[in-house]
Amino acid sequence: MPVKFNEYWNIIPGTVKEYAEFMKSSRIPSLNKLGININAIWCGLIGPTPQIISEGIANNTHQIEIALTSKEYMKTHTKLLNYVKDYQSKVLVPTGRFEHLPRVADKSTIKFNQYWEVISGKEDEYARFIRNDFSTTLKNLGIRVGGEWQILIGGSPNIIFEGRCETERLMNALNSVEFRKIRLELLQLVSNYTSRILVIHAFKSISSRTVDYEFVDACMF
Repeated sequence: MPVKFNEYWNIIPGTVKEYAEFMKSSRIPSLNKLGININAIWCGLIGPTPQIISEGIANNTHQIEIALTSKEYMKTHTKLLNYVKDYQSKVLVPTGRFEHLPRVADKSTIKFNQYWEVISGKEDEYARFIRNDFSTTLKNLGIRVGGEWQILIGGSPNIIFEGRCETERLMNALNSVEFRKIRLELLQLVSNYTSRILVIHAFKSISSRTVDYEFVDACMF
């Protein structure tokens, strides 16, 4: 079962160049070596801070535990804090209600993530609604369901619902009567609702010989 290790931070002003060099030469390769594979790092365009979200995928929670307790992880984590502030981390597991989209991202990818907690006593009703009505409406509006995750370790809200879409289509979808209606129905079943629109901060660039990570200048603030 895939498990996510998400890290959140803001870049300390004045450290952008050093931060990017450290991430490419040390932090990302170290996590990949430890079995937490970084496919992409995201920047919050709209939504709450911290603005940067690094997504790592491991095979299971045991692999994450081994990685996070290693000397190598602690070494790069300590160095990371020279370049970032407001650091947070979370471990996520899939709810099993949806197949996750392939973990492929490029600089044109847009994510629409929604966060909430299911109201106690409404779990069964929520499961039927989210699997049928909610996901179907998003799909019809052009928002592909990327997956649904539950927070195993970390702060609330404890559900992350991922979507992907093209920029123009996303704006039209969020402004539609259909989305507003289905969101109101969702709010009868969940609490602490928030959302984020995310754009690529760094993505994996694969050539015939090497694997590298490209940082997007627009997110280097």
